[in-house]
Amino acid sequence: MPDYGWLEQEKLPHALPLAAPSYPPPPWPLPGARFLRVTFETEREALLRWLPPSLMRPVPPYAQILVAHYPESPVGPFSLAVQSLGARARLLVRSYSFEAVTDSQQALLALREQWGFPCRLGEVELRAAQGEAEARIRVAGRTVAAIALREGRVIEPEPPPYVAMAQIDPAYTIHEAWRGRAEVSYPEPSEGAPWHLVPFRGPIIAVHAVADTELPYARFIVPFQT
Repeated sequence: MPDYGWLEQEKLPHALPLAAPSYPPPPWPLPGARFLRVTFETEREALLRWLPPSLMRPVPPYAQILVAHYPESPVGPFSLAVQSLGARARLLVRSYSFEAVTDSQQALLALREQWGFPCRLGEVELRAAQGEAEARIRVAGRTVAAIALREGRVIEPEPPPYVAMAQIDPAYTIHEAWRGRAEVSYPEPSEGAPWHLVPFRGPIIAVHAVADTELPYARFIVPFQT
């Protein structure tokens, strides 16, 4: 007669190994977070080359880079930068994560496994003052992307969404938000972190915000694969 295991569904771990998961379970509270998001036009071929067949490109073709710094989290302070491709799933507006960088080894596995960000380790720098904001993303000593908000002005708070092949619905309490002109460049292209494969062809908008937020359980996720 089979002798079945006793592990109950509500006790299933959120990550492996079972006895000692490498990161705490969601939700992760993230108070005092700072975001810079730039949206820009890119090339039609760049989107079609990297979008999976289940997704369509938008018109006009666009992409986004989101840089976030979290001064407090269950794994300590960390930053995250995500480059995503604008897409449509039937009639729904979606984003598809193409590149991502975090500066925290502790956060890396959770961002990959729990929330679907294709993260690699690197450096993420975000600065903001007097209506302007800048961010630089470095991998293996190379500045693979630099973004900026110029000529910013205060706007009504707008949540800066997470971008991944996962449905994540975090709560936000926005404290301040600016909108301005977007700048994007790829100073040191790298084959190992090819952010430059999504070229900048014109600014759409840049938004900077300060908010209390969270990383909740993802509703669904496409597993990260190395």
